[in-house]
Amino acid sequence: MDIVIVGTGNIAHCFGHMLKLHGHQVLQIVGRNQANAAELGDLLHAPYTTDLMDINMEADMYLLAVSDSAYPILNEELRLGRRMVAHTAGAVPLSAISRISTNIGVIYPLQSIRKELKNYPPIPIMLEASNEDVLKRLQALAQSIASRIAVTDSHQRLQYHLTAVLCNNFTNHLIARAKAYCDKENLDFTLLQPIIRETFDRLEKFPPESVQTGPALRQDEATMELHRNLLAGDEYLQLVYSVLSDSIYNFHDKASK
Repeated sequence: MDIVIVGTGNIAHCFGHMLKLHGHQVLQIVGRNQANAAELGDLLHAPYTTDLMDINMEADMYLLAVSDSAYPILNEELRLGRRMVAHTAGAVPLSAISRISTNIGVIYPLQSIRKELKNYPPIPIMLEASNEDVLKRLQALAQSIASRIAVTDSHQRLQYHLTAVLCNNFTNHLIARAKAYCDKENLDFTLLQPIIRETFDRLEKFPPESVQTGPALRQDEATMELHRNLLAGDEYLQLVYSVLSDSIYNFHDKASK
């Protein structure tokens, strides 16, 4: 397919790289920031523009890979008639681009993506479309670049986005807070890296609820009180510890009944 990418961030870089790798042609990059648009254009050997009025009208598909807050602006300013347009956001409904074209869809990568990565991990892709023709074209595009494909509606995609935040963003933040605590107390954070790897390695073999361990599961109040005392100088982390401990116990207590 011949494709125009609107946006220059992580998702634009990822899609651009994978599309080129699998034989698609990126006709143009459209971005608000000239330096960023030029950078991505150079990487993909594609011309770029910072003016929506100069968008190439000869593409088979227009991929909108912009921040969530930019979609209302695009919906007001961009008009592509019957051309196929798809956005790439998890928490943005299909209707958010309804004025851009009569043939719209979503191609959402359910993965944490950074443009600095040289090799992208497996990426499940979620699709939604305003009609069957758009869905077929999106499926053809997704099948060339994705590890798995699922057709979802806007509400389901938002639910997946929420669970991705819980699994990825919150987990990463907890690890970052653990590292900050180690740094503050002059502890060697690298000693925790094997247990971090083991935590995620287990999930490839077992359901997460079956491999839960720790003092909260056992209701070891003596140990938990020692932990809370260590966190007395950090009210946020102490609160997170207490809330998660309660959640672990209640989740497994209900499951056992």
